[in-house]
Amino acid sequence: MNKAASKPNAVPQTTGESALVELAKKWSAPAIALDAAGRVIAASSQSGITTGMSPPFRPPEAPGPALAKDATGRQWRLSQLVGGERIAIADANTGLDAETRFTAAVSHEIRTPLNGILGMTALLEEGELSPAQKEYASAIRSSGARLLDLLNNILDYSRIEAGDVPLEYAPFSPADLVQGVAELLAPRAHAAGLDLAAVVEPELATQLVGDAGRLRQILFNLAGNAVKFTESGGILISARRGRNGEGVAFVVCDTGRGIPDEARERLFEAFSQTRADDSTRDGGVGLGLAIVAQLVRAMKGRITVQSQPGQGAAFRVDIPLFPAVGHGGARRGDADLDLDILLDLPPASRVACAMAAASQDARVYVRRPTGPRKVDVTIADAALPPAQITAMARANPTLVVLRPEDRSRIPQFREMGCAGYLIRPLRAQSIIERVGLAMSGEVVEAEDELVEAAARPRDAGRVLIADDNAVNTLLASRALTSAGFRVDTAGTGAEALERAGEVEYDVIFMDIRMPVMDGLEATRRIRRLPGSASTTPIVAITADINPELEGRAEAAGINQLAAKPIDPLQLRKLAELWTGSRAQAAE
Repeated sequence: MNKAASKPNAVPQTTGESALVELAKKWSAPAIALDAAGRVIAASSQSGITTGMSPPFRPPEAPGPALAKDATGRQWRLSQLVGGERIAIADANTGLDAETRFTAAVSHEIRTPLNGILGMTALLEEGELSPAQKEYASAIRSSGARLLDLLNNILDYSRIEAGDVPLEYAPFSPADLVQGVAELLAPRAHAAGLDLAAVVEPELATQLVGDAGRLRQILFNLAGNAVKFTESGGILISARRGRNGEGVAFVVCDTGRGIPDEARERLFEAFSQTRADDSTRDGGVGLGLAIVAQLVRAMKGRITVQSQPGQGAAFRVDIPLFPAVGHGGARRGDADLDLDILLDLPPASRVACAMAAASQDARVYVRRPTGPRKVDVTIADAALPPAQITAMARANPTLVVLRPEDRSRIPQFREMGCAGYLIRPLRAQSIIERVGLAMSGEVVEAEDELVEAAARPRDAGRVLIADDNAVNTLLASRALTSAGFRVDTAGTGAEALERAGEVEYDVIFMDIRMPVMDGLEATRRIRRLPGSASTTPIVAITADINPELEGRAEAAGINQLAAKPIDPLQLRKLAELWTGSRAQAAE
C-alpha cells in the first residue's frame, strides 16, 4: 500500500486542480495560469484578470520558458508547459536599473579570465608537480574559488535588491536536487575530512513543481556554509514533507560550532558575520544567508534555524511546493527485502543507507558493531583500520565506502575480501543495487569489467570548441584531448558554422559571446544545416545564466547551458554525457 496516500495530512490530490492553477490563485502578485490554447484558467486576485479572459499578452507558441510584454510594457515570465498548462508571473520591475546592468556586465568580463585561471590551475594539478608546486597551485585554486564565490554573491544580491527574482516553475526531482548539491560540495567536504550525505523522505512525491534552480542555489549556500564552519563530523542535506504534510521542507544539519544566541537576530542580514573571525575564516562578506532569505521570501517560503553553541546547527526551509500531475505518491520499491545490514559508517552516510533501504520497503536492521555477528551484508567506511575491514569481509559480504579520490585503492580492498564498493556521497539506487550484487557475488566481476574498460585506449569522439578566448580554448582542448577526444577549434560563431557544415561532430561546445556571429545565432544556423549537423548536441558555455537566456538558448536549439568557470573534470563529464547520449540514439 502506498504509505503517502494513506496519511491524512499528505498533500491533497483530490481538488481536481493542478499545482500551477493553485500557485496562480495563491500568488500575492499578478499571476495567471494558462491552458495549452493560451486561455486563462486561473488568476491571482492582484492580477485584475478572471478565468475565461484573454491574457494581456500574446502567448508564445514554443512550449519552453519564455518572456512576454503586455500593452503597458510590463514583462511576464512564462514557465514551460506542464501537463498542458503554464503559469505567467508579472515582474515587479520591468527591467534592471543601470547599476545592476553594470554589475552584470562587469561580472561577465571578470568571470571569463577567471575561468582560465581556475581551469589552467586544475590542469596543472593533474600533472607531476613537486610538493611545493602542488601547494602553490592549490593556493591559486583556493583564491580563485573564493573570488568566484564573492563575485556570484555580489551579482545575486545586486539583482535581488533591484527586485529581479524571476522564478521558473517546472517539474523536478527532489532526490536529484539534493543529491546534486551534495555531489557539487563533496570535494570540498572530503578535503576537510567531513562526511556529507543527502537523503529524501520515502513518502515525498518523486516529482514536484517549482524553481529547481533557485532551490539549488538556496541549498548550495546553506550546505556550503555548513562545510565552511564544520571542523569535524559531517553534514546531512534532506528533503521531507512540510509541516502537517503540506509543502516541502529542505533541511541542512551540521555538527559545526553552532550559532550564538546573540547572533540569531542578524543572521540573515547582509554583510553580517556571526563571529568576529568569520570573515577571515570564510573569505566572504556575509551575503550568502541574506541571499537565501530573499530567495525563500520570493518563493513564499519560510526559513528557520535551530542551534546551540558547540552542538551544530539545522537550517530548515519550508516552501509551498506541490506534486506534479501524476506524481502525487512517492515511488516505492517492488522488492521485499528482508535483510540484516550492519553499518559501520559516520552518521550522515549511515542515515543515507538507512533511508535508501526504507525507500525500497526493505526491512533493515542497523546494529552497531559490538562483536562478531552474522549478517547478510556489511557496509563499512574505508577509513576504518585495514584489519577491521578484513575481519568484516571474512565474516560477511562487505561493501566499502570510498571517496572518489580513493578509487585507486579498490584493488587493495578487493585483496582484503570486500565484495564491492560505494562512492561518496552515497546514492540511494546505488546502495540498493550494490547490496543485491554483494549478496549474489557479482560485484567483483562488474568492477573488473569497469577497470578493464577504463584501461583500454579509445577514441572518445570528435568535439568542436567554439570560443574567442585563447586561454579557454587551450584549456578545453587539453582537457578533452587527454580524455581521448579529437578536438577542433573555432574563434567565431561564423567559423563554428563553417566547420559544423564540413565535419560530423559528436558534440559542440559553443561560447555565447563571440565576434562576427554569437553562439546563439551560430546554433540557429547549424540547426538548419542538412544532414547530421542539425541534430548534433550543442552545449552553450556562458558566464551568466539567467531565465531570459535559458529561454533564448532553448529557442535557438541549445541542448544544455553550462556556467563558467568549468574545470577539466566537468568538461570531460559533459563531453562523455552528450557523446554517449548521441551514440545511444543512433543504435
